[in-house]
Amino acid sequence: MKSHSTMRRFHESMETAKNAKKQIWQVLVFLLLVAGLLYYVSTRAKDMLGLEPADVPTGALVGAQDFFAEFRLTREKVQKEQMDLVKQVMEDKNASPEVRDEAHLRYLDLVDAIGKELRIEGILKAKGLDSLVFISGDSCTVVVKTTALTEKDVAQIGDAVKRIAKISLHNITVIPTPK
Repeated sequence: MKSHSTMRRFHESMETAKNAKKQIWQVLVFLLLVAGLLYYVSTRAKDMLGLEPADVPTGALVGAQDFFAEFRLTREKVQKEQMDLVKQVMEDKNASPEVRDEAHLRYLDLVDAIGKELRIEGILKAKGLDSLVFISGDSCTVVVKTTALTEKDVAQIGDAVKRIAKISLHNITVIPTPK
């Protein structure tokens, strides 16, 4: 009887460790995305205006360009870099089989998340909602280009995310942002 209880605790602790590891990966991916965006925006501001990033007036870049289009390009670049890094680990002959297998799983997760983000954005665009979708594990953030959202809009967004990404409604965040 005692061994069953011990085994159950062991399995629970292993599951907790797996979840913690998954959350660490998600945080690292998110931080890499944010760092890439910040780097891109700061170098773009300097190149375009001949100014140092600290000299750029607040709102200058957003007014000059479409934030959504710029962010999509940046996100695509960062995702490609992430996938290239994971591919390097997958192809590294010096890496252990476990590490290569984990990299392969991470690669599949990235491809899956990117596909889901694009499908959700496409469906929302067809409904007249320009959006950016970010999936991280079992949560999703949707930034919508609008000053306000109706209950119907929020319901459509939640439905699309839930249906495509299999994410529960309480793990979906919808953020309206002015045009």
